[in-house]
Amino acid sequence: MNRLTVLARGLAAGALALTALPVAAQNREMGAIQQGGMFGRMTAPDEFKIFHGGEFKGAHKVGISVFNVAFPNENHFTAPSSGRAQLFSRSGPVLRTSLSGVDRATRQRIADKAYALFVKQLTAAGYEVVDQTELARLAPEFATWSSEPNFSQGKYGTYVAPTGQSVRFLPGDASKRDTTSNAFGTQMAIFAVAGGTQAFKRSPYIAHDGNLGIIAVNIVVDYGVYSDVHSRASFQPNVTIGAGNVIDRATMIEYWGTHSGGFPAYAFLQQPILRADRDFRAAQSSDKTDIDVVADPAKFEFAADEVMGVAVPKLVAVMASGR
Repeated sequence: MNRLTVLARGLAAGALALTALPVAAQNREMGAIQQGGMFGRMTAPDEFKIFHGGEFKGAHKVGISVFNVAFPNENHFTAPSSGRAQLFSRSGPVLRTSLSGVDRATRQRIADKAYALFVKQLTAAGYEVVDQTELARLAPEFATWSSEPNFSQGKYGTYVAPTGQSVRFLPGDASKRDTTSNAFGTQMAIFAVAGGTQAFKRSPYIAHDGNLGIIAVNIVVDYGVYSDVHSRASFQPNVTIGAGNVIDRATMIEYWGTHSGGFPAYAFLQQPILRADRDFRAAQSSDKTDIDVVADPAKFEFAADEVMGVAVPKLVAVMASGR
């Protein structure tokens, strides 16, 4: 593979992403990043943000190199200061939340069902999906990839791979979660992607060697959504598929074709998927800046399966629509 092509495409994609960056810190409302409209009105962004989407075109035979379901255990959300935009940081109220009560077995079941649904949806959309054993046969390098232990801690909490598979981090997964959404931090995040991870840097090679497309997925199953209306941080408990933006990508899908040049198509969710009427809590304690949520695991699993049933078809549809 031509390394100059890889570098050129990577720089071009980075430049494209930088042109879309906010000038100042953005607000969130019910978990969704907000964009400034005319006369200061706030408008929600598109449900998905897609970069390099042409790479999805022509995809047919695919393998899944990464499928992580992440479960946040604790979050710190910082609201912007009142009265002025912050270019490089936020210094408003800080809200800390935590989740307990969801055991490993529950999280594993959620991840397994999500993966089975993802494969089913891909197949229904006309893709030929090879399992990881076949992927390793077609592209032997895949069998040599390093991995993290299941239930490893990363940017979005506890990472869980489907039974029999391995957790493999994508760029940023090993870093601290950023809930400030500031322009300077976004630029740093994009440059950090250049360093990549094995699953990011080597996926185009196994796509080429195996003569098939390679898919990597992160899905974040969060326990609530955050808002900072009028510079005040607030939290609403919900089992939700977590959304993000360029700096805080959260739920996303990446795809490398057989001649990708090293840079994937990727789409990330910008508006969380939730059902506000599904109360999963067994208990909750809180004061003004600290909220501790205790889940009923059965209710959490039921709600997670429900929102996953909406999110997974959307991820597949985004990929299929570009084909």
